Amino acid sequence: MFDAAIIGSGPAGLLCGLTLARNGLRVLILEKSPHSGGTSAVFSRRGYAFPMGPLGFSHPAIVDALLSEAGLDGPAYEREHYQVAAPGRDIMVSRPLGELRAELIGLYPSEAAGLGSFFDELQRDIGLLDRLEEWHPDYGAPRPPRPGGPVKAARVEEVRRGRRTGCRLSLDRTLDDESLKRFLGGMGSSPPTLSRFNLAVMWNLMSEKGIWSPAGGVHGLCDRLREAYLRAGGELLLASPAARIIVENGRSAGVAAGDGREVRSRWIVSTADAKTTVLELVGPSDSPPEFRRMIEETPYTGSELCVYAGIDPRRVDFSRMRARHLLWTPPEATSAEQPSVPDFAGREIEICRWSDAHPECCPAGRESLVFRTGFPYEEFAGWRAGYRERRPGYREMKRAMASALLRSAEYILPGLVAAVEVMEAATPLTYADWGNRFQGSIAGWGWGPDKAGDGPGLLVETPVKGLLLAGLYASTDLFLGGVPTALFCARAAAERVLGG
Repeated sequence: MFDAAIIGSGPAGLLCGLTLARNGLRVLILEKSPHSGGTSAVFSRRGYAFPMGPLGFSHPAIVDALLSEAGLDGPAYEREHYQVAAPGRDIMVSRPLGELRAELIGLYPSEAAGLGSFFDELQRDIGLLDRLEEWHPDYGAPRPPRPGGPVKAARVEEVRRGRRTGCRLSLDRTLDDESLKRFLGGMGSSPPTLSRFNLAVMWNLMSEKGIWSPAGGVHGLCDRLREAYLRAGGELLLASPAARIIVENGRSAGVAAGDGREVRSRWIVSTADAKTTVLELVGPSDSPPEFRRMIEETPYTGSELCVYAGIDPRRVDFSRMRARHLLWTPPEATSAEQPSVPDFAGREIEICRWSDAHPECCPAGRESLVFRTGFPYEEFAGWRAGYRERRPGYREMKRAMASALLRSAEYILPGLVAAVEVMEAATPLTYADWGNRFQGSIAGWGWGPDKAGDGPGLLVETPVKGLLLAGLYASTDLFLGGVPTALFCARAAAERVLGG
């Protein structure tokens, strides 16, 4: 009998398990994959290593504080910088908003007044969300309120209003140029779909707080958490998927593993996404129908096509790439000779020189690059023949798409295609079956205003007694960014277990 059984060994599962084990509880982590780390792990191809998931995260001070509570020192950090390039625009966005505002006014003098109003509203919204987790009841407020008296109900409601209001309203009210609205509303060239709340979160993380890469990578952070967890007496079972959460008399009682055995436990903490946990692992009669309906109807973020390339950098012209991360929108079609391959013209692509921060992950004199672009799961669903099974032709299709994407990227990185020595690709099916995310979702709950603004920000506690959620999908808003939000929810779950 365990005190806590945790589903998933990503950063959240490991931190939650470490916290509980250090407090004397008997803990077991069940991991579906043959390795720990979840999507924060890396994989290797012919001497190159590539990241499966996050390339960095924001709020390193919050991450360090959470690690310190679990008995670990935080790593050193290096700030990641981002450049946005599209036809007619080339801007560095990873810098203070005041600098960005001044540059945009110089580029769009006729929009000066509107830009001033927009940035004033944006910075006000960012200030409104400051230390949200310490005072807003929707986010648990696990810490005492900041000095200065009780939080006013009006401020609480203003945050909720921002969650259910689209940012497009503010953009249309203050600006005329559509391309400028798209840039400020989504940091690219796609139509603005974010809520006003999440627009403030996005720009705060990118420009004010910054995105940071920990020394040793996010995978190295997971390795340290796993080692500390095992030293504290925690148990870890790899290649052991959870098939079902056992519920008896309205309370979770254990986990039925994929191999048929049952793990009995007083508490279950699932770091699988909320849809997988509630709709697939918990039986239909074991949770209230209104809760299941809310989980079912609330949207997730989409999936993506990711291409990994090991290259000889001497053959590539990187002169137009001024930052480690380039968010680039190709202006021209590159796949006309292959009508079956989707065209990448007008589709934003993130290009990352990942091994620039992690040179140990590729052979000497070589580089590991990552290319990512959004793609709906539905466009690939027909290739799925079963769990980790694909229909004939899938591998060839995937390779053709990866090649087309690299040809598109060659527009801004001349010489790229000939420099490639190793190429691998992940589709939405990969994220679903190997990343264990519902329909390949990559970044939590949807960032639009189509979620109830009065609902809980945290979903750590569920209506099933003894069942807690932790990780990226235990918050309906990534108010701290991906990894910090996942760790914050993991700590919140551990506190509830320890509090009984």
